[in-house]
Amino acid sequence: MRNFLSTALVVLLAFGCSHAQPENEKLQKKEVQQEVSEAEKVIKALLKPLSVRGIKVKSIEPTNEVEIPGFKTFKVDLIDNRNHREIKRYIFINPQEKYIALQIFRYSFKGERVLLKPIKPKNAEKPIKVDVSFVKEIDKELSKANIPHVIGKSDKKVYVVWDVFCPFCYRHFGQIEEIAKKNNVEIHLIPLAVHGENSIKGLVYYTKLAREKGAAGALKELYNMGNGNFMKYARTLEEKLKKEKKITEDQEKIVETLKKVETQLVKNGVRATPTLIYAPPGGKEGKIHVGFIPVDKLINEK
Repeated sequence: MRNFLSTALVVLLAFGCSHAQPENEKLQKKEVQQEVSEAEKVIKALLKPLSVRGIKVKSIEPTNEVEIPGFKTFKVDLIDNRNHREIKRYIFINPQEKYIALQIFRYSFKGERVLLKPIKPKNAEKPIKVDVSFVKEIDKELSKANIPHVIGKSDKKVYVVWDVFCPFCYRHFGQIEEIAKKNNVEIHLIPLAVHGENSIKGLVYYTKLAREKGAAGALKELYNMGNGNFMKYARTLEEKLKKEKKITEDQEKIVETLKKVETQLVKNGVRATPTLIYAPPGGKEGKIHVGFIPVDKLINEK
């Protein structure tokens, strides 16, 4: 009997211990899930105002990719529809103290200077593949109106949405032909009058130059008006536009085409200059990148 009781006691103790550990684990797991759930609610509420800018939250998930003492790290995946890109960011939360950090920096020293580098996930931003067939229709409209806009010859086509009064575009006016040759691409200049009537007049002036000198030649002449100084260039171009005679019937057709192009671009979510659009050979899907990016990176980006 004593042996039986001893054996039974051992069995009961073993049985009791084997269940006590899972109960603790279950409790801890529940607490962690509650913390994660609360953190996700906080992050969603925090990011909700971004929706008015066309930015939607795709996913929020806890991650161990970055460990900050006292904080839980969450990786947030956002879709920026207006800028045609996917954005990944870390958000750091301390659930006990109710602290949140939208950005944490690593620091280093260079001499007496402190260098700060934000901690971001790999591939923090990348373009979303979208239907870019609309730009081919715009291309036809420009050719039909005899607005020279193509530089280079290749089956790889890069569309550069630009404006004559865009300072960021101006920096590259003198390099477009070289960029096309170096990367073996065909560059199509798609005009977008972001600065209103002044831009329309400037683009009409560009068309007149391009019909005489070709698209690359016209850009070089515009660039040389300021020799790299945008303010000087803008003043010179404005003076030339003031001297232009009354608009002709042909120029009215150019203006009409420019307005059609603007409508098509805005309808398809392109509102800024410069914007680069890459349409790979065959198929409808391509990439739209707001701002200049090295062309080799654009065409090879996955």
